[in-house]
Amino acid sequence: MSVRAIPGALRRELRFSKTAIAANLESLGLSLAEVKPLTEALFDEKGLLGLYGSELLLLEKILGIGSGEPAVALTGELISVKTAPAGSGVSYGYLTRLTKPTTIGLVALGFSDGLPRSATNKFSVSIDGVQHQGIGRIAMDQCVIDLGDSSPEVGSEVQFFSQEFSLAHFASASGFSQLEILGRIHSRVARVWSE
Repeated sequence: MSVRAIPGALRRELRFSKTAIAANLESLGLSLAEVKPLTEALFDEKGLLGLYGSELLLLEKILGIGSGEPAVALTGELISVKTAPAGSGVSYGYLTRLTKPTTIGLVALGFSDGLPRSATNKFSVSIDGVQHQGIGRIAMDQCVIDLGDSSPEVGSEVQFFSQEFSLAHFASASGFSQLEILGRIHSRVARVWSE
């Protein structure tokens, strides 16, 4: 059973893998101490705004963007699951109408968290290793996914990208670069270290 990371708060996390970062640094012949200002920028309120071009290129390598071991994951929380009949419109403006009955899920991440609206109807997520398509318009605080026949529990973690589910895939769906996606993630999404 899934539980919330912080009772009474929604799970919105940008996770950085210590293990993957260490492996990427080793392949570059660098130590964490040598790149500490770059890793600190990941947790800074200003985000990546204080970094310059060459620092951003190095940060990409440290995070496994483009090559190396992927070291960053964006996680949201499934806050509602319901069955919807064929013909139902989904999200604002009903950009999507369901062609058959399906189970849909509401995820507590939206454009105010940094998800680009340009990914509307194009992105996919993963819940417990199962891929689900995003449907309908990405809203301010939430987005909708098609769960099909599966029925994950409310409170389940929803991976927008992770070590198993590519940031490149999400970036491609949005039309932004991988680093631009990371730079867009707002401060209300908690930054945390993971193993």
